[in-house]
Amino acid sequence: MTYRYPEIPPRDFRPRLSTAGDLHWPDEGPQMGPWTHSELVALAYPWPVAWLFPPQPGEPQRVVNLFAGAGGWEQGLRVLDAGTDRFDVVGVEINFDASATAVAAGGRRIVADVRGLDLANPALRYVEGLTVSAPCQVWTPAGLRQGHQDHNIELLLDTFTMACEATFGHWHDSGECDEAADCGVCSDPEWDGYGGFTGPLLTYDEARSLVPQMSDERIGLIAETLIWSLTLTARYDNLRWLAMEQSSALPEIVLDALRDELYTADWCGAGYQVLDAADTGLASHRRRVYLVAGRHHYVNVEAMHPASPMPQRTAAQALGWPEGVRVNTRGNRKTSGGNEWSADKVAPGITSKIRGWYWVHDKERRFTVPEAALLVGMPADYPWTGSRSSATQQLGDIVAPTEAARVVGALLNMPWQDKVDHYLAQIYGPDSLALAAPREAPPTSERAAAATATSQQVETLPGFEDWLAGATPAAPRGGAARRR
Repeated sequence: MTYRYPEIPPRDFRPRLSTAGDLHWPDEGPQMGPWTHSELVALAYPWPVAWLFPPQPGEPQRVVNLFAGAGGWEQGLRVLDAGTDRFDVVGVEINFDASATAVAAGGRRIVADVRGLDLANPALRYVEGLTVSAPCQVWTPAGLRQGHQDHNIELLLDTFTMACEATFGHWHDSGECDEAADCGVCSDPEWDGYGGFTGPLLTYDEARSLVPQMSDERIGLIAETLIWSLTLTARYDNLRWLAMEQSSALPEIVLDALRDELYTADWCGAGYQVLDAADTGLASHRRRVYLVAGRHHYVNVEAMHPASPMPQRTAAQALGWPEGVRVNTRGNRKTSGGNEWSADKVAPGITSKIRGWYWVHDKERRFTVPEAALLVGMPADYPWTGSRSSATQQLGDIVAPTEAARVVGALLNMPWQDKVDHYLAQIYGPDSLALAAPREAPPTSERAAAATATSQQVETLPGFEDWLAGATPAAPRGGAARRR
């Protein structure tokens, strides 16, 4: 199980972004039935053309990854499937650098606000899996815990209810209701007198209408978990599983409400669990809550825990550092030791602030980006795109791949523990540490110029902005950028 990426992207690196599909199919040759290649591209846009067609036996599961970031979920699925190509993933991410990183690592990204995409697109018909990692800053001290305010919680819970109204509607009991003339069930000439869901009673814009009233609209982005999962269930009924990652500070009342709405939509099993990646051998603490659900199967959240203890790693062991190193966080982190921590222990939770952390006895010795990546479980040669600040923001936001592997593994009843253990042994091995070690860097001004040039060279494919402008109107985009 070996992963090889380019070293840190060269200055002329130009990933291609915008749609996960292919806008450059030649419009020539025999037609596919009544459709030309160009017509199929337009029909599927911005999703892959192949997703229009039913999967053949043995083909990978199609998975949509919302708020996809730089590729943590995909890396975890690579760990889990061990080269069997079991998953075909397309991510939606609004942050351009994070999308470029994922593309450079072999992933696919649609660079867009998830609220601006058409959920009725026929290319979504055969999607079986959904992963969601909405921005979590609003639930933590970094975002002033605004999501915990009673006003915001009330609006969010109402949004969850409206998400169900916009997809399944509500359950209509058998027998004619009081307002039969206005009821979509009773007034249906084909109605057989039995109960059933009414079908959509609201538009998606109406379901999202309360979000602008929240003190921070990122609070409402977690509702996309329901809007997408319930839409795909109600419209096509091929979605089989859901995995959502969020801050461990997310209130239980929100988690319970998400689970209850899934049950209302006749999902078979749903549950949530707070996990710490250090318990499976990661060299840093990373506490997150994971909500998982199965459409036609029960979920066993206990399967997310190792069947037997897994060895813990200190930061020094993982990075090949000498004993006795203490790290200063420049006052950004208040731990039991103040703004310092010992590398002879598991590192505290990694955020974008790691870009400024340094050795106490050597202030010039700062974390390299590959070292920071190793602490969150990403390979040392993962191709981060953008400036150093952008790269540390991306890895601070990322879903730890070891956690993605154990969560999806438990959800799909796939063995994960040995695979995670083997993966960590590999990325914390000598070859990986050699890649992560500091190297002579170009002058600061030269690095900045290279980062700027890379940003300018990366471009979306023609027509994407025109398509987005013509899509279903979305809520205001301010605050939609992925910031934790």
